[in-house]
Amino acid sequence: MNNRIIIVFAVFLVFWIVLLIKIFNVSVLSYKFYEEKAINNTLREDPIIPTRGQISDRNGIPLATNTVGFMISLPPRLSLRSQSKILEEEIERILPFFPQYTKEKLISNYKKGDSPYNHDYIPIINFVEHDVILKYYPELSQSEILRIIPFAKRYYPNLTSASHVIGYVSNANNQDIQKQPIAKYTNIIGKEGLEKQYDTYLQGEIGSRIVKVTALNKEVEVVSYKEAIENRDLTTTLDIRVQKEMDKIFEGQNGAAIIMNAHNGEILAAGSYPEYNLNHFIGGISHENWNALRDSPYKPLINKFINGLYPPGSVIKMGMGLAFLEYAQIDETTEIKTPPFIELGGRKFRDWKKDGHGSSDLLKAIKRSVDVYFYILSQRTDFQNIANILRQMGLGQKTGVDLPNEFIGIVPSPKIKKERYKQDWYTGDSIVSSIGQGFFLATPLQIANYTALIASGKLPTPHFVSQMGENIITIPPKDTLTNFQKSKLPILREGMRQVCSEVGGTAYLATQESKAYLACKTGTAQVIKISQTDQERLKESELDYFHRSQAWITGFLPANNPQYVITIMVEHGGSGSGTAGPILAKLSNVLVDLGYVPNKQNSFMKDTTND
Repeated sequence: MNNRIIIVFAVFLVFWIVLLIKIFNVSVLSYKFYEEKAINNTLREDPIIPTRGQISDRNGIPLATNTVGFMISLPPRLSLRSQSKILEEEIERILPFFPQYTKEKLISNYKKGDSPYNHDYIPIINFVEHDVILKYYPELSQSEILRIIPFAKRYYPNLTSASHVIGYVSNANNQDIQKQPIAKYTNIIGKEGLEKQYDTYLQGEIGSRIVKVTALNKEVEVVSYKEAIENRDLTTTLDIRVQKEMDKIFEGQNGAAIIMNAHNGEILAAGSYPEYNLNHFIGGISHENWNALRDSPYKPLINKFINGLYPPGSVIKMGMGLAFLEYAQIDETTEIKTPPFIELGGRKFRDWKKDGHGSSDLLKAIKRSVDVYFYILSQRTDFQNIANILRQMGLGQKTGVDLPNEFIGIVPSPKIKKERYKQDWYTGDSIVSSIGQGFFLATPLQIANYTALIASGKLPTPHFVSQMGENIITIPPKDTLTNFQKSKLPILREGMRQVCSEVGGTAYLATQESKAYLACKTGTAQVIKISQTDQERLKESELDYFHRSQAWITGFLPANNPQYVITIMVEHGGSGSGTAGPILAKLSNVLVDLGYVPNKQNSFMKDTTND
């Protein structure tokens, strides 16, 4: 009996101890929590959404701007049963002004954003143009709970031009909001290009307005106000005039083109073709437009100047020549026999010219693009040494351009082949790599940067943004070459000058229409192997489009005082000289016409190439 009394007493004691602990927790420990809940029931914080910064070209012409409009919102928790009548009444009040919407659609929009944890106003119509709101504002403003919030919608006035540089914004999803919390309020996030690269800056910083409200959410008093930090603008290095001329010149071709300052890396124009209309992505792209872009065999969604990887072909020969001068026991005047082909292991490695070139020194090898010259000298040194110099020149690594997801490419070498492919290096690898084939891959921007190094002596960092607000951005070039290597750059420049500006150069005839004094190098990179049994090569025009060679040309101007680099890669263009050469001439004319470089006659008045 006594044991039973003890057990009952123990249970009774435990019950009261637990109850006291709960009371203590609610009344003392959780006091702060419930105090904040009570404040939240009387105070409401409204976010002030910043206007996204604009993007303009170097002359202040808008590339990405905002269309001013308004967002129509209702307070939270109207979807509760007790408040549902108010929700329906407000929806019915605005429907006559917006007949493109149904009652069911607007209620659905509201319920998607409503929850017990949401204290923010919920947009039911995301964007209404300014002129439309002006017509209906007197009637709409009579509602005590409806809010008409200023809102800016992104707009790209140049439609497709520079689309892969500018990028676009689109509706933010939950994953985007986790990475960029402000997107919860702005509802947009940069998806590609500069819009993505500089999204945090362009978004600005959210402001807030704290107001005292009644139980029915009616405002009583403004408690505090913090302005949003907005209009964080970007000024780019682009000249939209040059960009649009590039678009016209490249019309009907696929590939990439870049015009860049050879000294500081400012990019004047850059196109990846085909382009696409940036405005189609605002608010969500249609299935029809998305499928057309996604399914196109010409890959318009790929930014080809930083994400397109191509064998560079003969545009790599200046870098090879610099390596030979250092490691192959030759100088620029050394002549070697250059027959129509060399033979190794029963395989013929042919020159592009059926009859060969007799004999060649370095200048002739660049001017006439003598393949056999490079085949022979590539065997006279460890190719790892050659690869190291090419990397010094900016290949096989990111350029550092201010765009997201730049590709690296591949400079072939014994080390890379062993690490990546688990294979040994053979002499044949050296031979094909010496003319930019094999598993050699580069982006057009890497080739432009490598050309800038040859032209200026230092390796710039390509970039598109020159100013963030009032802050001017300057990026000094990198000094990557030794004194010996620098001393040989004038020889490479002279070889490139002869390619474009001297009879017999591979691009001489193709660039005769240029008003500028050009130096350049052509390249034709095969995409399919040629059988050893083929005595006569098929003409590029006789091949299927996707079997034609990639057509390259890269150069600088003026030839005697390099200021700008132009690099062009035409996908399956067939011939670097025949296809890319005329494009180079036309782009150089744009720079002359707009005053960026002098014409040939004025260039000849002062020769500073070898200063």
